[in-house]
Amino acid sequence: MLKITSLVENTKSEPSFICEHGLSLLIEWKGVTILLDTGASEAFLENAELMDIDLSKLDYVVLSHGHSDHSGGVRTLCHSTRRKFKLVLNPHFFDKKFKQDGEYLRYIGNDINEEFLQIENVTTIFPMLNTFTLIEGVSILSEFDAFAAFENESSDFVALRGGVYDKDLFAEEQVLAIDHPKGFVVISGCSHRGIVNICKTIKDRLQKPVYALVGGIHLMDSSDERIERTVAFLKEEGISVLAAGHCTGAKGIACLEAAGIEVLSLSSGTVIEL
Repeated sequence: MLKITSLVENTKSEPSFICEHGLSLLIEWKGVTILLDTGASEAFLENAELMDIDLSKLDYVVLSHGHSDHSGGVRTLCHSTRRKFKLVLNPHFFDKKFKQDGEYLRYIGNDINEEFLQIENVTTIFPMLNTFTLIEGVSILSEFDAFAAFENESSDFVALRGGVYDKDLFAEEQVLAIDHPKGFVVISGCSHRGIVNICKTIKDRLQKPVYALVGGIHLMDSSDERIERTVAFLKEEGISVLAAGHCTGAKGIACLEAAGIEVLSLSSGTVIEL
């Protein structure tokens, strides 16, 4: 059985849990524990403690991309555990990240660098392939093909690469694809590259349909056309399980539900078993 626990998300399932604008998901699969993202702060650790979850036994920590609401808890995690886990980062993870607010740029990137990881003695893996086998049955995918032109919207996200500030294309974004008997379970932090592009890339490369989607589907602030076409795609693909939250946005979730797609909660403290 695949077990996914939402350690932190924008909302909470019970008053005792902490919520924040961020995401952290604990994945348990065939005796291996993988943490996808660490939220924006130490909140995911406090929620884990409330749920009697021991994060000192993590096997892997995978960071989906370089925004602070997904990597902000790394420092606290390193200081609070014995760091036996292996950290998995895309080679472009350390690109500087900004958001354009009117006439200025606001830094929204992570607060760790290579030097910090060396000082903390964190074993770090940088996959050099766009389809990387983490363990048997668990793949990490990146460099998603641009199948859907409507997902290439203009945005206010900016990246600094090679001394140049330009539109952020999220070269570092990576997702997990778990080979479940019913199809792939795709676990994403934000889906900045577009959930349609991500799903089509996975199906194209791994030659198996997507059974479930869990995580953020970045429809927040998207155009009506993009939301409508995304919903139509997910309905046509017959995605059996959709647990969407964080950056999906209230409008996106409402449109999914209006189309007859059941959207499961990802609130802090929620447990999903497949």
